[in-house]
Amino acid sequence: MTAGKNYFDPLKTIKRYHPQNALSLAFACQLSYKSEKNIIAGASDWGFSQVQFLEVTEGHRIDMQCYVMADHDNIIVVFRGNDDLKDWLANFTAITETGPFTDSHAHKGFQDALEPAVQELTGIIEKFGAESKKIWITGHSFGGALASLYGGMLINQHHRVYGIYTFGSPRPGDERFVQSLNNAVTGPHYRIVNAGDIVVHLPPEPFYSHAGKRIILNRDKRETSKESWLQLQITAVKAFFRHVADIIDITDNHRLNAGNESYIPRLIKDAERTNRAVFK
Repeated sequence: MTAGKNYFDPLKTIKRYHPQNALSLAFACQLSYKSEKNIIAGASDWGFSQVQFLEVTEGHRIDMQCYVMADHDNIIVVFRGNDDLKDWLANFTAITETGPFTDSHAHKGFQDALEPAVQELTGIIEKFGAESKKIWITGHSFGGALASLYGGMLINQHHRVYGIYTFGSPRPGDERFVQSLNNAVTGPHYRIVNAGDIVVHLPPEPFYSHAGKRIILNRDKRETSKESWLQLQITAVKAFFRHVADIIDITDNHRLNAGNESYIPRLIKDAERTNRAVFK
């Protein structure tokens, strides 16, 4: 496991993909898997003076967890993900319902998990000064889909969403939702995909689509993709079945920080490669 304190830098206001922004937000996502106490301490270490944790439960089950941190310039909303393969297999048969934008549709399960928290979450953002700060939204896995959907909900409430970075996100909604969100986000909007991650191909097309520009992390490089999306799906499925003996768990390709094949180690290498290229 890689510690986040030395890798988290203040976010840069830049529309193009920025490896350090991606790395900082990935560590923010990793922090979302910690306890409320550790989240508040970690965000404070990064220089955020305002931090609030939010959890939605149904019975004994936690449906949604997120936190919001703010400094003088930025508000960052971070959604926690889910590493349970059994939950992801259920997404193959997921259905849609009316989404945040006109004539759009969204994944019902994702939206159902998010909607009970929307009013309180938006209240936190407004309390932290949304009118005068840039709003960033991020999330890993299930949390990535929630980040996209919440971005749409905020925009529908006439808030400006500056940037969205997601990591290993499943498809959150239909093509109309995706087009509307892509058109409305004013700054950087990227979805980071680790090569071999099966979750990014769920739920299946054509009823679901991805929002944001795709960035693919391979072992030794970053690319936007020269392969067809179909070929990427085939590659991911092959990687998944190589790990089928461990079927009660998601492979390292989907995890944030479980080994060299996971997101954060590859993001660190990418940021280091970029820095070396800049200072040559």
